[in-house]
Amino acid sequence: MFNITNEQDIQFLMDTGGQKVLIDAVETVALITNAELGEVECRHIHTLEPVTQGSYIKVNEETYLNVTENTTMRNNKYKTKIQHCNYVIEVAGEIEEVLMRDKDGNIVYDKFGDEVYIQVQGDSISVPSIVKEDKSFSINGTQLLVANYQINVTVKDNEVNLTKFAVNNAFKLMDEEWKVRNHNRTRKGLLILICEKQ
Repeated sequence: MFNITNEQDIQFLMDTGGQKVLIDAVETVALITNAELGEVECRHIHTLEPVTQGSYIKVNEETYLNVTENTTMRNNKYKTKIQHCNYVIEVAGEIEEVLMRDKDGNIVYDKFGDEVYIQVQGDSISVPSIVKEDKSFSINGTQLLVANYQINVTVKDNEVNLTKFAVNNAFKLMDEEWKVRNHNRTRKGLLILICEKQ
């Protein structure tokens, strides 16, 4: 979009034309420009510090996912492509065993004097994601296997998402139940889930 090679000019441009964004919940100033027009909303983000692939970027209350690597500066700034997260997946919280308590906060005991434990479900978490239809197929011997109804879900690659979206785990999305069939981790920072409708 622009080609300014002077460091002071880049800093001036950031100070005057940049906007505050959150990159993985850390506020920073960036220039946001439009990428090519397509089926999905993509933008370019220009920063003075690198933005790792898989980072979540909040721009004007909308969440984007950094889908490209940017390891080198271009004209004294870093430039990367971000894609709008078109869905937010609600995933159930952890189940935790806690001591049962009465209305006064005292521990409850059974008739044998043992503490009584109950299972409590933690708060659900929201996972911003990029969801698109999978149009792939596979060949098994002499048979051509066409996907029944599959989607690819791209999220940030982290421990929480690896646990919540483990292979064979299921989640609800678009009023349907989806089962994770496989993981694709070939793009550092991104966890791509291959999912099938149940």
